Amino acid sequence: MLYGAIQALRAQCYRTQLLTTYHAPCPVISVGNLTTGGTGKTPMVLWLVRSLQQAGRRVAVVSRGYRQQAKTLVTVVADPNGIRLTPPWAADEAFLLARALPGTTILTGRDRPALIRHAVERFQCDLILMDDGFQRLDVHRELNLVLLDAQRPFGNGRLLPGGLLREFPSALKRCDALILTRADDPHATRTTQKILQNRFPDKPVMTAIHRPTAWIPLSHDTQLPLDGLTKPVLAFCAIATPERFLHTLQTQPLHLTGFHPFPDHHFFSTDEITQLIAQARASGAEALVCTEKDAVKLNTKSLPYPLFALRVEMTLQDNAEWLENRIRVLLGVDSSG
Repeated sequence: MLYGAIQALRAQCYRTQLLTTYHAPCPVISVGNLTTGGTGKTPMVLWLVRSLQQAGRRVAVVSRGYRQQAKTLVTVVADPNGIRLTPPWAADEAFLLARALPGTTILTGRDRPALIRHAVERFQCDLILMDDGFQRLDVHRELNLVLLDAQRPFGNGRLLPGGLLREFPSALKRCDALILTRADDPHATRTTQKILQNRFPDKPVMTAIHRPTAWIPLSHDTQLPLDGLTKPVLAFCAIATPERFLHTLQTQPLHLTGFHPFPDHHFFSTDEITQLIAQARASGAEALVCTEKDAVKLNTKSLPYPLFALRVEMTLQDNAEWLENRIRVLLGVDSSG
């Protein structure tokens, strides 16, 4: 309760302008969470950036760069000329975005206004996408999107440090729209939609499903269909919700011999990879599998064992036209066509 009260007081200080909000010289879109842990922000950011770039905008993605080793005020992970940093100097999620979005400016650091100024002044970006930005009240945004897990929208119902909530649920009044991710369970999704619509009747509620699309081997230059990985495999991951990755693997045509979760954002040591390979061989597995976010932290070219990453993409469903129309308005495009 003390943590929540401090967060609410902080938000009130920004609302009453006791604390200063930075207004960027170009539109800012924020994608954020109410809870800690994974709600599928990265696939959402990928979808948004690609949509905005198709409209001809020079987009920069700015984020904190959690657990990266680079300590500069502005860390340039990638720019229009290519990728500049790799993990562990770059954050794993930022590097994953850089590799999935060639030519996109990806900046990380604690000072979001400094990142935005650098993107505009150094790289002439004309639209900023702020990753994990819902609690960054020091930056004004034109579109404020919050992702919630359709099955556990408020985590365990408790605030940090004893729970998963970063703020009281009433903080959702600040957002422009809610997106329920991993909306695979129709009953749980409908229940959550009703709760949100009753509590926040003025907020559009969209749903999104994350679907595996392919296996990416080693250098990521090729890919296999989901039924193309026929050898036994041992899985590992270092994400906030490892049980969801395990569930996804169990729904695939896959011979899984074991599963080893690590803490979120964990950087794998050489000894840990050696141990994973030993476990794989002992279990009868002929390859390792992990998430794409984990794969970017490994030197797969020198890995002495086959490794495959599962590629996952997001599809927006209910009310997707609301977001598409809002983006058109933001870009100054006539929504009628």
